[in-house]
Amino acid sequence: MKVDLVIRYLGFGKRCSGCGRVRETTRYVLKNGEDLLKEFLLCDACQDRGFIVSFDVKSPTEAASAKRRRVKISRKLEREVAHDIGGKVQPGSGNQDAKADIRKVDEWRIEHKYTDSKAGFRLEVQSLAAVISHANLAGEWPAMVINFRKLARKFAVIPYELFLEIVENLSG
Repeated sequence: MKVDLVIRYLGFGKRCSGCGRVRETTRYVLKNGEDLLKEFLLCDACQDRGFIVSFDVKSPTEAASAKRRRVKISRKLEREVAHDIGGKVQPGSGNQDAKADIRKVDEWRIEHKYTDSKAGFRLEVQSLAAVISHANLAGEWPAMVINFRKLARKFAVIPYELFLEIVENLSG
């Protein structure tokens, strides 16, 4: 495997990855093609003392295997959510006209995300906008289900209008 080391002097004002001080720094970037493996900034003092860079290099077969594993987990979790709501998993949800991962026709269009993090999940407006747009075109309610696997918890993100409707129905 070919790995490139890109070195660029940045000057004063950046924090050194070695000592943590703001000093004159040089940026080092390890890349495998376009993939960033490691990036760090070093001041002259840390460069003079020597700096060890540790990084894991995965072979293409390991990376492909990890991707297959993630897809398999995601599909299993999507089937569980579809079963819970009485819907169906959308085949080819990302590459076909019928967008979203799970669908209960004429009712719900659901995007499913999962994480193994216990700390949190980064929700991007772009992801929400896509599920809302596709659901609106089909006259269905949009939702995003976020599955925190290590916490064994799932949460649904729904439009506020729908939330108010649910509150009203439960209250009265």
